[in-house]
Amino acid sequence: MSDNELLNAARDPEVHACTIGDVEHDYRPHIVVAAYGPGRPRTYLRCVWCHAVACGNYGETDPCIEPWHHEPKPHRTRSGVSWPIGGNRAEEG
Repeated sequence: MSDNELLNAARDPEVHACTIGDVEHDYRPHIVVAAYGPGRPRTYLRCVWCHAVACGNYGETDPCIEPWHHEPKPHRTRSGVSWPIGGNRAEEG
């Protein structure tokens, strides 16, 4: 797997080291062509420094910004919305 395709989860040491000192991940859209099979690209939110993939999906409004597989931390968005792992995000209204 090339560096361009590297997708790290919360358990990876690079992901933890990236946020030492309360620094947030710098997620940007990242396209991986072979993620779902030949010719079917997928866009992830991936940190430009440590290659952590965000829990929330690209294209969601205010997605979860914790790294993929971030148990036991609750889900959390940039706007401050949070909800428990396995729970449902509260409807805003």
